[in-house]
Amino acid sequence: MIQHSRPLPADVPTCVQGHRPQLVETRGAPAGHRVGSPCPPHFHIECHRCRVATVPSPNRAITELRWRDPMGHIPLSDLPRVRERIAAVVAAAA
Repeated sequence: MIQHSRPLPADVPTCVQGHRPQLVETRGAPAGHRVGSPCPPHFHIECHRCRVATVPSPNRAITELRWRDPMGHIPLSDLPRVRERIAAVVAAAA
């Protein structure tokens, strides 16, 4: 799995003054994913200082909307588990 992060676009609000949340693109399958099963790239936004992230989505616009809604945040520690669930759903649908 490969991740690329970059600062949030200027039109996306930050969480707290002085924090620098990142837009993260994840390519590749999580550990335990069935070899050969599809696993499209996903985006999420995370802030290590707040310890929160958004649920990953293949759509960057949805990711940005989830960041604007505090109810769309999950603990950063839950991110690997959520990624595995999403990959399993995508593989089952294929």
